[in-house]
Amino acid sequence: MGIVWLASYPKSGNTWLRFLLYSVMHGPPAQSLDIARKIPDIHRPLPTDVMNDERIIAKSHYAFSEKHPKASDTERAILIIRHPRDVLFSALNYRRLAGLTTAQMSDAQYARLFIAHKGDPEFNAQGFGTWEGHIQSWNNQTDFPIHLVRYEELKSDTAAHLRAVLDFLEIDAPQSAIDKAIEASSFDSMRAMEIREKHNSAANPKSQSLFVGNPKSKTYFMNAGKTGHTLRSISPDLESAFNKSFAESMQRYGYE
Repeated sequence: MGIVWLASYPKSGNTWLRFLLYSVMHGPPAQSLDIARKIPDIHRPLPTDVMNDERIIAKSHYAFSEKHPKASDTERAILIIRHPRDVLFSALNYRRLAGLTTAQMSDAQYARLFIAHKGDPEFNAQGFGTWEGHIQSWNNQTDFPIHLVRYEELKSDTAAHLRAVLDFLEIDAPQSAIDKAIEASSFDSMRAMEIREKHNSAANPKSQSLFVGNPKSKTYFMNAGKTGHTLRSISPDLESAFNKSFAESMQRYGYE
């Protein structure tokens, strides 16, 4: 058995899909590290229970190339994409949470940086590519099958699109397991788990969590999960600048 990658540009819904898949296959998680043990993240060396002879489902934000870790062991991949405007807002929240943006950088300054580089330049420097470049690197390769998941569609009809993912993975699951997974992986359930683990981390700094960030911060990894953001809420001129920069790539992948 090979590796199945859950591939996505950062802040596109990868963690949510990991929760959903874990809950279908293993039941609702008691803590976020349960997900890391069964569906590891190649960017974070957390404990794993996956055996070498098992099929591995793992998270990756890297753009795909022959240099991707374990590229030759890839069996197939699920590519998660999200509207780049919503990615921008989620990435801004993540930067604040993880302390990657100084207090001196305004929301408007970050948005202009994201627009100019067609994605977060920090993500590009880490090997994730631009928003479109990341998608193309996975979607255009011909070495293994790809199943594309749109965050917006997964959110609007979670049961149907989760079923399609399971079919692609050749995992047979009863509808009752899918229904329970959706309930266990709701935004409210995941946010409640993050809050509990933040409190635990504040009391015990050595405790680990799938969620990242300062335990004392009031910003959350599970921020909102919204779609349809508008940059006018930051600055009136940003919407036209964003559309000019992303118009062709959004149209190419079915976004207006």
